[in-house]
Amino acid sequence: MFHSLAFIFAFVYVWMGWLPAAVLSISTLVLFSIFEIWRLRDPDFPLNIITKKLVKPEEQVRVAGYFYFVLAATILIFLFPTSTVVTSIVVAGVADAAAALVGTKWGKHFFMARKKVKTFEGLAGGGAATFLLTLGLLYYFSGFYPLTSLIVAVVFVVLDYLTPPIDDNLLNPISIAVTLTLCRLVLQI
Repeated sequence: MFHSLAFIFAFVYVWMGWLPAAVLSISTLVLFSIFEIWRLRDPDFPLNIITKKLVKPEEQVRVAGYFYFVLAATILIFLFPTSTVVTSIVVAGVADAAAALVGTKWGKHFFMARKKVKTFEGLAGGGAATFLLTLGLLYYFSGFYPLTSLIVAVVFVVLDYLTPPIDDNLLNPISIAVTLTLCRLVLQI
């Protein structure tokens, strides 16, 4: 559900500009900060009935992924150009969800990554979503760049496979933005 934030941030940034996107991301970050502090410190948190449905079991006692996603979007809005921000947050939001959905529905080849069960089918689904979305968004913003799209997809798959200890909702958007920036510098796109 919170992955839809990617589309909201992207829509606001593209059609309304940097300032409304920055205000939205900062406001959302402040709201989620208050929400998370309250939720984690108060066992009688009034919205627990909702959060138990939204957060993963391991997030019941730690900061939830939606906070990290908004934090990443806020960082990106202040550090990168529009095309990189929009591509990074949309791709990260959709590809992560695609990997989970494909892995859950069609996953048959399992592996363990930092005590998490994942599937190679989920990796492929996330990688395919990353490639196609990056290809389409880069085309929309600047042109046809299949090599850059492939590199971004490989970075996503490698990070998803390795599962670093940093929350993927923070790591994925930032790593996509950095990869896109490096590709622009090296490949001159």
